[in-house]
Amino acid sequence: MDRTEILEKIKQTEIKVEEAIKAAEEERKNKILEAKMKAREIIESAEAEAAKVKEEILNNIKAEIEKEKEEIRQKRAREIEDFEKKGKANIMKAVDFLYNEFVGMVEHA
Repeated sequence: MDRTEILEKIKQTEIKVEEAIKAAEEERKNKILEAKMKAREIIESAEAEAAKVKEEILNNIKAEIEKEKEEIRQKRAREIEDFEKKGKANIMKAVDFLYNEFVGMVEHA
């Protein structure tokens, strides 16, 4: 092999190495891009799942609050009903008392 052939083979080898380096660099860029896309998908999926969980928690809390509000309303309604009953009973006592006082005053007059 003469010197020109050796130089030509070296040049061809350098070209092949450069092509291999470019291919490896391109593959590296593609893998990085692919990894970023997968990471974005994972993040979006996690955010969507978090939003679902958040909504579920809020709905549960709202339902619990509504239940407690209804229990309080019912309790207050019972208390009001009891006051009405006591008030009606006291009115009858007051009427009887006033009637008796009136009758007593008329009898003594």
